[in-house]
Amino acid sequence: LGWQITLLGVIAVAVFTRVLPLEMQKRIVNQAITLRNIDLLLLYCGYYLAAVLVASACKYLINTLETLISQRVLARMRAALYAHIITLPLSFFRNTQPGTVVNAIANELVVPSNFVGMAMSTPVSNILTLLAFAGFLFWLNPLLAAVSLSIYPAAMLVIPFLQKRANIANKSRVDQARVFSGRIAEAISGIHEIHGNGTYRIETRKFNKMVERLRKIRVTWSLYRFGVKSTNNLFTSLGPFLVFILGGYLTIKGQLELGSLVAFLSAQEKLYDPWKELIEF
Repeated sequence: LGWQITLLGVIAVAVFTRVLPLEMQKRIVNQAITLRNIDLLLLYCGYYLAAVLVASACKYLINTLETLISQRVLARMRAALYAHIITLPLSFFRNTQPGTVVNAIANELVVPSNFVGMAMSTPVSNILTLLAFAGFLFWLNPLLAAVSLSIYPAAMLVIPFLQKRANIANKSRVDQARVFSGRIAEAISGIHEIHGNGTYRIETRKFNKMVERLRKIRVTWSLYRFGVKSTNNLFTSLGPFLVFILGGYLTIKGQLELGSLVAFLSAQEKLYDPWKELIEF
């Protein structure tokens, strides 16, 4: 809990240092360059550099804390699962392959432990970052912000639907892969019976059917995964297009400063990373 609280504090600093360079970009263009003021240019560039360095240090610290949390959880879960398994009745071990037990302790606990490590940091960090960037965009120009952010509600309708279908296909893939592995282990362990009865063709036909079934499932799963990525990239690419066409018009008409447009484009581009991480999370 102490590490999680420390992690949230680091995240708060990281979010601030990710937004500060955008404001410095605007001031560098609108004030330092426009007024040809070298002192302001050096000052704002110094703030920009300091924010970038602090943000990088915060990112490294966040990753370190996530690793410490996940590895501690992994060690605890492995110890608890092992202590539980050795107390199970002998009938369990007669009906369960040793590889299943080894895989559960050695490999399958890694994913939930990694999740615990980022269960607080990933959603909090990315949601705060999105809110901070969105607030900065509205502060620069409410109309341009509303138009450029209008694509995200549409993305939130389409992408979760595709992701749900991908999850269903992934579950089928995992289930079929377990059956597939079990069939191979069964054939290898019973190789004497196969040789003794000469059932090579029968075993081959059974195996080929499983291979074909797994192939179709994996193709379906991959298509949905690619659909999620392609749709997300499409919506992300539409953002700069809207900013260019509307922001360019407002800048030409004198209703938006050039520095604000530059900062707006940078903020719009930076929205992609937290959005992508939230989708993956």
